[in-house]
Amino acid sequence: MTATPRHAAGAAAPAAADTLALGDTIRFRGALWVVTAFHGPRVFLDAAQPVEPAEPLIILQTAMTCAPDFAVLDRAAPRSTLPGRIGEFSALPRDVRKAAETWERHVKEVLHEQAPNVPATTPPGPAFDPRRRTLRQRYQAKAAQLAQAGAPVSAATVERKCAAWRKEGLMGLVDKRHLRAAAPHGRVDARVVDIVWEVLDDERGRGLSPGTLSRLIDRVEQTVRARHAHLLADPDTARGLVCSPATYYRLLERLGITAQNAHTAAARRAAGSAISPERPGSRRATWARWPGDLVQIDTTGLDVLVLGDDGRVISVELTVAIDVATRSIVGSLIVPKRVGRAGGGGRWLAGRATRSFDTMQVIAQTTAPLPARPGWAPETFMEGSDLPFEDLLAADPRFAGAAARPVIKPETLVIDHGSPFISADFTRACHCLGIEVREARLRTAVDKAIVERAMRAVKTGFSQHLATYTHHRPDLRGKRLRKQPLWTIPQLQELFEQWVVLGWQQTPHGALRSPFTPGLRLTPNQMYAALVSLRGYRSTALTPQENRKLLPAVWVRVSRKGFQINNRTYNLGRGQLDPFRGPSGITAQQGRWEVHYSPDHPEVAWLFNHRAEPDTDPWIEVPFIHRRLLEDRWTEETWAQALNIHLAAGGSRRDEAAITRTTAQLLRTAAAGPQATPANRPAPHADVPSLPVLPTPAEPYDDDMPPLDPNSVRPFRSLDRPAGDLFDTSEPVRGSAQSLEEFLASLPGLHPPSPTDPGPVGDADGMPRPEGTFGTDNDPAPPTPGAPSGDEPDSPRQGDDR
Repeated sequence: MTATPRHAAGAAAPAAADTLALGDTIRFRGALWVVTAFHGPRVFLDAAQPVEPAEPLIILQTAMTCAPDFAVLDRAAPRSTLPGRIGEFSALPRDVRKAAETWERHVKEVLHEQAPNVPATTPPGPAFDPRRRTLRQRYQAKAAQLAQAGAPVSAATVERKCAAWRKEGLMGLVDKRHLRAAAPHGRVDARVVDIVWEVLDDERGRGLSPGTLSRLIDRVEQTVRARHAHLLADPDTARGLVCSPATYYRLLERLGITAQNAHTAAARRAAGSAISPERPGSRRATWARWPGDLVQIDTTGLDVLVLGDDGRVISVELTVAIDVATRSIVGSLIVPKRVGRAGGGGRWLAGRATRSFDTMQVIAQTTAPLPARPGWAPETFMEGSDLPFEDLLAADPRFAGAAARPVIKPETLVIDHGSPFISADFTRACHCLGIEVREARLRTAVDKAIVERAMRAVKTGFSQHLATYTHHRPDLRGKRLRKQPLWTIPQLQELFEQWVVLGWQQTPHGALRSPFTPGLRLTPNQMYAALVSLRGYRSTALTPQENRKLLPAVWVRVSRKGFQINNRTYNLGRGQLDPFRGPSGITAQQGRWEVHYSPDHPEVAWLFNHRAEPDTDPWIEVPFIHRRLLEDRWTEETWAQALNIHLAAGGSRRDEAAITRTTAQLLRTAAAGPQATPANRPAPHADVPSLPVLPTPAEPYDDDMPPLDPNSVRPFRSLDRPAGDLFDTSEPVRGSAQSLEEFLASLPGLHPPSPTDPGPVGDADGMPRPEGTFGTDNDPAPPTPGAPSGDEPDSPRQGDDR
């Protein structure tokens, strides 16, 4: 074993000490120790060699790593038992499985001091006692034992078998020739299978007609030779890439591709309805051993309408990061969606969609506890939850007052091929934090199955309970969603975080089970509490310098006026930026300087001086020259909206002071809220054609009009003939034995007046009544005064004549 010192004597322990894992052999205080457990900030050590006294040692990790003689002598190979490959092991021949199980018994005896199924009271054999024999001596003892049993092997073979079992479990002990024979595609390399589907997708995209299988094989071979020419020169690396025609035909048969359905099969696969046979180890992307081992991140629409900052009703999309081992949501962010384009092209009307900076904020949330907000229920606090609050608080004081959501820093992050995730800023930020970024394979849904299923659970457990929930199917969407109570984006973000703490983290999950009680489902918080001791917890608080390095980077040239970012000038007075006016010396960026800024706080930017001395701060804070004109907090989106308004009014892009004043006015308008009069409403978007403004009609009942006199109202004219003349039949009313004349006489308005009432002689307007109106046989007298008739304004007859 070769010692690998972590640091020189007297120097501070570097960040690499955080990678100490279980099973590592270290040197400390002149003795050799094996790391056996982590508990908060403490490390449990067991003697690797016989020492006096042979008691285990419990010590703070910082005190151990800062010791002058501390060094890591031997790292334990990571143990990886993939349950996704158990079915593959069962499919192997019986003699192969029996040989692998026999080897596993020998390996466990070497590594675990005792063979399986042996009582714990039985002392280990002298040849495999770790207190008397080193690991290499145990390798030799096992080789000698197997040689005496008639199966001679070398000590190197025993060592190789132990390393393979630690890395791959039982499958690591299987003869690789049987694995190749049992592979889904035989001896064909997986890259050839991807090229087959790629060629078919290209033919469909260009609209070509499908041909014979021989044409498809020729095109696949041409692509393989053009893409992997450097591998084909070596016979070892070319194995699996060079195939005979018969092998190609057998491959296409396994894939279900024929000359008649080639393009149809590719279309089904692209849509996700056709699941290809799983390659060995393909489920590694969805299996994790401890918290942070594997984290998946994705963005999708939340199917909810919210009130945007500009007062518009918009949709939003959610970005979440979920830990595979514990199913914990360790980061989330809600941002507005983009809404339409002006005139079918040009700028977007509203929203901004998820940016790389938003995904970086989600990753930053995984390194810090979630603070409990004022007004949250007591059940949301970490104290009193299933999480080990006291141990976590001892290791990280930031957990005081935190919500019941674990802090899990990703070690491997699985992303899709979306532009926010494959951007240079996101990749650079992950590398700065020591996070390995792994892209999911195309047309392979199982690589991000955990986060995809979690997104669906969010919509059914959170989104559908909001009044503005928009169904994913348009035919099932409500018709009056925009009239429902709307939340703002910050309010919705707080609601979602509270739902994660109360609902998601404390709900039992079907995939979280204990090996000791497999019938009991665990919550994400309970699973984290059970697994955190495997790797321990280490505080990952970032310094201000590290946080600035995670911000989006731009490369600028510095002049005497400073430098510009998105039409804003940043500068320092008294020539403080004069040392940076020349080229930076970075040829890859044409001599420009590296500057970082936050889109949420663009009032300052930080210029990075790569020429700074080791003991000096390389960051130089440079303010926006017109930031004194802005009293309220503003963002990059506010500045962009003010720039559009300024340009639409005929302003110049170079007039930064005018753009800043427009931004200040926009902030004041937004802070005032909705206005009561239409005249104070903000102007419509410059790119949206607005309807012509019609003149407001004068109010007919103003305050200066005289009061209304009822006697001056002219009534509507009455009938010019008796009501009985309107009906020319004397038949009884249908459904009754009463005649029509009796029915008319029974109406209140047709009762004959009393003999003392002479009745009116004319209309109310002084017009003479037509002859024959009254005094006929059908209507011998006028109606009684006060009875409704066609002369009154509220007469039913008047309402009919509309």
